[in-house]
Amino acid sequence: MNANRIIDMIVRQVMRRLVNKGVNKGFDMADRMGGKGQQSGEPKRANNNGPRPSQNLKQAQRMTRQMRRFMKF
Repeated sequence: MNANRIIDMIVRQVMRRLVNKGVNKGFDMADRMGGKGQQSGEPKRANNNGPRPSQNLKQAQRMTRQMRRFMKF
């Protein structure tokens, strides 16, 4: 193997790890924004006393708009 291939291999591994960490941090941040008191990993269950489905939809739209403000592409 020549030096160029070794350097490319190392750079690819480092970039893959950085991208994976960034994606994981993004999902964790999104989970915290949408959690509102629930522990991460717990499934969100619908209660009889909970908000109506239309309120859940409005809440999801509001959260999407907020996330869009912070994530400029």
